[in-house]
Amino acid sequence: MTNDAQLSITELPETLQHNAVKTFATFYQQLFDANNLELMSNFDVVTYMTDINDHMVLSRFMTKAQRLADSINFSYQDYVNLIARLDQAYFETGNPAQPWATWYANHFSQLATA
Repeated sequence: MTNDAQLSITELPETLQHNAVKTFATFYQQLFDANNLELMSNFDVVTYMTDINDHMVLSRFMTKAQRLADSINFSYQDYVNLIARLDQAYFETGNPAQPWATWYANHFSQLATA
């Protein structure tokens, strides 16, 4: 993480927070579809993941774009709470310190060497 990325998602203005949730939810949906969310369960986020996942299962009949929009709309606060508990800071622009794929790869490699 770079030093000038100091903000939590909860400290971002609403518009930037919404963009941050959409970016993360897109990444999350890819992991969900690949059944690859184990890494995130190492954080204290199971309650939020359960709520998000339950709704994503119910909306599997939708297109990916519809399911993403529906998930963000229905589970927005769960996403905010989930992101707030992950090791990710944000710039004042609302961009994460690391792209989520990089975040995932870094945390995965830390587990592999632990």
